Amino acid sequence: MSWRPGRERRIRSSSSDLSRPATGAAPRETIKPSWRNVAGKWEGKVKTKKLFVVLGFFLAAIGLTGLFAATVRRRSSDQSHASDGHNSMQQVMRTMMSGVVPPGVTPGNLPAPRSQGAKLVATYCVQCHSLPSPLMHSAAEWPGVASRMFQRMTMCSEMSRSGMMGNMGGMGMRGMMGNMGGRMAGMMNIKAPSASEQKTIVSYLEEHSLKSILPGAVPSPRSRGAILFAATCAQCHALPNPKLHTARQWPQVVARMRKNMVAMGKPVPGAATLRRITEFLQNVARVKR
Repeated sequence: MSWRPGRERRIRSSSSDLSRPATGAAPRETIKPSWRNVAGKWEGKVKTKKLFVVLGFFLAAIGLTGLFAATVRRRSSDQSHASDGHNSMQQVMRTMMSGVVPPGVTPGNLPAPRSQGAKLVATYCVQCHSLPSPLMHSAAEWPGVASRMFQRMTMCSEMSRSGMMGNMGGMGMRGMMGNMGGRMAGMMNIKAPSASEQKTIVSYLEEHSLKSILPGAVPSPRSRGAILFAATCAQCHALPNPKLHTARQWPQVVARMRKNMVAMGKPVPGAATLRRITEFLQNVARVKR
């Protein structure tokens, strides 16, 4: 291929046209990434997230505060009938132990109500819960149960004497809980029985305790009535001896036990099961003399 001067000029002009921008087109600008711009965008996102998190915590705090205040007001209104701190403590403890000791027993219903043991039980036990019947436990069970109760009463009594509860008002409890802080300061007026009184209480409870029976000693232990009787009654106490009551007394006892099971939150059998248990107990009950 021969070289010509005109050909060189055409090649040069075409190369310069390619590097020249098109007519009317805006010149392209090269934007270099700025770390300041990127950091600013991330900082804005982080601030937004923090704002939402703080707002969420704030709303949750408002909701919990309202719920807590409503609970305090409700408990305060429930205890408004109390004339002093002792009554308030009694109300609180009875609420806490409502599923442990069913209501219904009065001092006059206790065995040997004029005995020293009955008087001590009626004096000390009702400080924290409803008056218990000696028939709630067997003679073998009462010493352990009574020991736990004595320990709790002694602990509350010592806290009251040491002034621990009285200082709660100065620990910010009044500001945190409103009037509940003031109530807590006077709620530990529980007295514990002396060592001699404890012995008298335990002896009384053992003497008038539930006369229990082993499941294998139940009459016709493989019968349907005996099986239901053992499974139902053993939920709350030792298995009572069917000879403990007469055939005429058992329906009333079963009805009372059903109410106690409801109060204590225990599974309550259906009417057919209760009727089967009652019939079994009447068939093997004590013969009235």
